[in-house]
Amino acid sequence: MAKILVIDDTKKHVAAAQTQLEALGHEIVVRRDYAEVFRMSREDISTFDVALIDLMMPAETMTLGERGMEYIGQSIMVGYPLSIFLAQSGVNRVVVVTDTNHHDHPASAIMDHMRPVNINGSVVKYLHARIIDGCKDWGAAFDELMK
Repeated sequence: MAKILVIDDTKKHVAAAQTQLEALGHEIVVRRDYAEVFRMSREDISTFDVALIDLMMPAETMTLGERGMEYIGQSIMVGYPLSIFLAQSGVNRVVVVTDTNHHDHPASAIMDHMRPVNINGSVVKYLHARIIDGCKDWGAAFDELMK
């Protein structure tokens, strides 16, 4: 059993993560936006064995000035920096999982060329999600991360 942090803003993907991963016996904690994660203490973050992160999420107001406010609510690729932050905070295994088609968005296309990396002893991977009934297959992402 693993303690898993799931970070995704899409309700159906969050529900799928809870259903799929709890059925496998894992403890799941969900955060719906990246600002919630950055508000957590590093001590709290380091208690997670695994983090499963959405690639694209709406921009938040965190530290933005007047010019940056134009991005609020727009989908941005926060999965990449968030994966590094979580690894630096002590999560042993981190995966960014996207359901975005690599032909439709450059942030997803980049993932075709990403290889697993080690950051502070943590394994970080980047995956295109398998889709089951219109939702991410979080169990498959977890299995791939654990390889």
